[in-house]
Amino acid sequence: MAADRSVSATIFNIQTYCIHDGPGIRVTVFVKGCPLRCLWCANPESNLREPQLMFYKDKCTACGKCAEICPQKAVSLRERDGVWKAFTDRALCTACGACQSTCFADAREIAGETTTVEEALARVQRDRLFLDSSGGGMTISGGEPLACPDFTENLLMAAHEEGLHTAIETSNFASRAVVDRIYPHVDLALCDIKHMDSRKHLAYTGVPNEQILENIKRIYHVHHVPVWVRLPCIPGCNDDEENISATARFVRDELGTDVRICLLPYHRLGESKNESLGKEMDLSTQPPSDEHMQSLKALVERFGVTAQIGG
Repeated sequence: MAADRSVSATIFNIQTYCIHDGPGIRVTVFVKGCPLRCLWCANPESNLREPQLMFYKDKCTACGKCAEICPQKAVSLRERDGVWKAFTDRALCTACGACQSTCFADAREIAGETTTVEEALARVQRDRLFLDSSGGGMTISGGEPLACPDFTENLLMAAHEEGLHTAIETSNFASRAVVDRIYPHVDLALCDIKHMDSRKHLAYTGVPNEQILENIKRIYHVHHVPVWVRLPCIPGCNDDEENISATARFVRDELGTDVRICLLPYHRLGESKNESLGKEMDLSTQPPSDEHMQSLKALVERFGVTAQIGG
């Protein structure tokens, strides 16, 4: 069966020259919509399926053109501490993009655009020379790609039809039926494990982890897809010796020592994005030190499992 290249999804980014989303140089397609709500999310604009307005107040010059053009009258100018800035009533905003089109300061951006499989693949193919020469390919990420299985399945199928290596970066929080539908078209599975303790996983992400772990085992043992386990290392949440050891033990005992663990140090890029969406984020978490990350890597390796920082 050929891919249906007319299927669409809301895409918030197609990033080129990626070197941390699988082997070689890759183009990563980011879909919107995610069932998880990780406290440390680096891409909060990916949580909802719908397009969203991102407003970067430090860029705003208070020219007032956004307020003039907004069809919903959601934008107004307000003075605070002697400085005028634009204010958006998000209850009225429909993310129509009118304000973005008139903002010469690039203070306004609409995250999310309806994109077909054909359109996404055409953008990937523009970098084909770099992908092929580096042993790279296409990665689909999010958000959560398994939350829009029609688009994800058809984009992966279309990529294979064009001879592209495919990877998927996912939490694997999905039904077995979705996993069985998607993974025949995947060459590499980048599987996030946020925490091995299901109660803590629920507290930090909003969902438990039992189905996630079962799906990862199924991907590896039933679908025979190579797996890289990716563990975001969030100080005070999941970077303790107990959780790192439990993750390494799961990989060794339930998967195999040919499965690597990629330790991803927490960064603070999500903070400015949350602010641009009108949300607050806990600013108390600091990125882990290089020494701490090296100690976590050494801990994983004591279980006979390959570990790397990043990737």
